[in-house]
Amino acid sequence: MAFATIDVTKGITGTIPVANGGTGLASGTTGQFLKFTGSTTVASSAIGDTGKVLQVKTAYGGTATTVNTTTNQLPINSNFYATITPTTVGNKFIMYGTCDLNYENAGTYHDVGFCYSTDGGSNYVDTNMSGKAAKGYYTGVTRLEGTFEFTTGELTTSSANAHRISFNGLSGNGACQFMANSRSSIIIMEIAV
Repeated sequence: MAFATIDVTKGITGTIPVANGGTGLASGTTGQFLKFTGSTTVASSAIGDTGKVLQVKTAYGGTATTVNTTTNQLPINSNFYATITPTTVGNKFIMYGTCDLNYENAGTYHDVGFCYSTDGGSNYVDTNMSGKAAKGYYTGVTRLEGTFEFTTGELTTSSANAHRISFNGLSGNGACQFMANSRSSIIIMEIAV
C-alpha cells in the first residue's frame, strides 16, 4: 500500500522534539553544527569548542645538516619545518616530533626541542610547555646511525601569521648530524581554547 507525501507544515505546529526524531530547534546559525548538550537536547554550536582539534599539519624528511655542539641552534635545519596558520589567535599548538640524529662521537648528547617563526623563517623563538623548554634528550655511546627519539611542545599563539615550526638544538657536547630521511617528522595540532 503506497502513501502520498505528507505535508508536515499542515499537520505539525512548532518544532519536532528530539524524542520524536527532530532537533527541537526552530533555527540555527550559519557555519555552526548540531551537538547533543544533554540526552534529549540538541544545540547549535560554533566550530572550535574548547579542547577540540581544529587542524593538523605535518612535515617529513629534510636535508642533512650539522647540529651545533653547545649552543642553542634556532632552528637545527632551516629547510625542515611545518607551516600552520592559527584559526584564532590565542589557540594552542600541540607539537610532537621525531628527530633522527647521527652521532659522530662516543658519549655525544643533545637536547632537542621545538622553535617557531611567524615571519617566514627569518627569526625563530623557543617554544615552551608549562613555562619550561620543550625537549627530547638524545644520546649515543658509539657511532650510531638512525638514532631518533621524540620531543613534545606547546605554544599559545599570539599572532595571526603563519607559524613555521621546526626543531632547535638546545645544548650538547659533541657534533652530530640531523639526517635527511623520512624518520624525522613533525606533527602540529591546533587546539581550541
